[in-house]
Formats: sequence, structure tokens, C-alpha cells
Amino acid sequence: MASRASLKYVLLGLFLLVIAVIQFIPSAPVVVPAALPETQREAHRVLNFGGVANFRDLGGYPTEDGLRTRWGVLYRSGALHETTAADRQALSQLGLNRLIDFRSEAEKTEEPDKLPESSGFATVAIPTMDGGDHSVADEIIARIENGNFDDFDPDGFMLEANRQFASRFTPQYRQFIGELLDANGQPVLWHCSAGKDRAGFASALILRIVGVPESVVMQDYLKSKAYALEARKRDIFLLRLFKGDMVADKLTRIMGVEPEWLEAAFRQIDADYGDFDTYVREGLGLTEDDISRLRAALLEPVPA
Repeated sequence: MASRASLKYVLLGLFLLVIAVIQFIPSAPVVVPAALPETQREAHRVLNFGGVANFRDLGGYPTEDGLRTRWGVLYRSGALHETTAADRQALSQLGLNRLIDFRSEAEKTEEPDKLPESSGFATVAIPTMDGGDHSVADEIIARIENGNFDDFDPDGFMLEANRQFASRFTPQYRQFIGELLDANGQPVLWHCSAGKDRAGFASALILRIVGVPESVVMQDYLKSKAYALEARKRDIFLLRLFKGDMVADKLTRIMGVEPEWLEAAFRQIDADYGDFDTYVREGLGLTEDDISRLRAALLEPVPA
């Protein structure tokens, strides 16, 4: 047992050394797809921020009536607590009107966003999955500390979270859509912790509202899986090293996304409201004029 423990610490030391070396490698300049020629934008949909995971532009997605979402207007990402100086400079150059943070108060206190000193944009807190003094992540943290994952079902946990996005947290997402209306087509960034669940449901909502087909909405949602897991590979390595394969495997599952999770949210909407259009009107409180304003601000013709 002693030799196995020693090997763990040797591996940990080597891993941390590699991470430390990587910190001194200069980051490439952030490439903004909206500033690129049309043919190059899709390849750079994921912006290469050095300290921000899963930062994506939602431009270029087709709608059912032949338009597409505008580039450089709708951005989603993971948390901004590890931004580099270059990241902060790039953020200040995106022309953001506002930044929306879906994290709980506990998450923000533990990992506050590091933003440009003179950002020029408003910051809006819409805490979601917040249990007051503690976030929903507290259950996961407690389980990691005591190693008790025998009865933990990661899919069940995430299915229920997504159902709550579509039901209990409808007021929060109503506020989110209101912020987009107020921005009136100026760039907006929204984020949570990993940029995949709370921010992912927000992205799915606005894309569906402006007429992007569900299949394309799902494709965007699933892009988070690879990017979120890549950002958490250090955590997964440490979990596997110190907590074992079972804990690491279950938490790796929860760190990604699965199509069934977003589908659970949409099924909850259908169960509560009958269909998505009724949810938009009665749950989110949008009028036909609101929807027309969103479409006018966020869509454009497809170039010939």
C-alpha cells in the first residue's frame, strides 16, 4: 500500500510540473470568428481563450425560414475566474453590451470572475440552481470528500437539474431573455461554471425562440461535451488518482452533456405548458412583438 501511495504522489508531482510549465507558454491571440472572412468562421466558432473554457459564438445557425443567427452577437462560455491578461483584453474588444452570470452566490464567492478593469459592459447576476447560502454543487463536493458515490446516479441527477431549468427556474430564464431584448442586438455573453448546463439551456432557449431547428439546437448543446471534459481533465486525473475509478467515472459523466438531459427539459416544458410556443408566451412572458424584436436583432439573411 505504501508503494502505491508513493507512486500516486510521484504521478501527481509530475502532472503538476507539466501544468506549471504550460503556464509559461504564451497563449495565441484570441481569434474572433465575426472578424474573419465568412468561410473561416465555423472553424473558429470556439474562441481560443487561454483561461476560459467552452467560449463559443452562436452565429451562423440556420433558421427554419431561411435566415441565420448573426455572428459576434450571442456568446456562451464557462466561468471567467481564470482569465489571463490577454483574455481580459480580448473580452474588452468584443463590444459586449452585458455579461450574464448564472452561477450561485457561493460559486461566485469561491471563484469570482476576473474581468477587464474598464470593461464597458454591464454585469448581470441571474443565480440559478442556487440553494441560498449553498449551491447545488454542495452535494457533489460532500460526496467527493466522504467518497460516498455508491448510490449516486449522475444521469438521474442531471435529468432532474434540466427539468428544474424548465420549471422551477423559469423566472430566471425569463429574466435572461429580457436581458437579450434590452441589449437589442448588441453582443451579450452568458456563462455558468462549465458553460454547459445552465448556460446550455439558455442557449437552447434563445436559439429555439428565434426559429433554429431543434436538431441544430441539439448539435450546439452537444458541442459542450468535448470542451467541458477537456477543461476538467486535471480534475478527472486527480479524482481517479485519489478517489478511484468509480468516483472518477461518475463525475466524468456529469462533467459532460448528454442529449437526454436537454430532451428532459423540453419534455418538462411540454408537460407543463402543452408545447414550446405556449411556454414562450406564458412561461417566459414573450409577446409576438418581443419575438419579432429578437428575430430582427439576432438574425440576418444567409449570404448568397
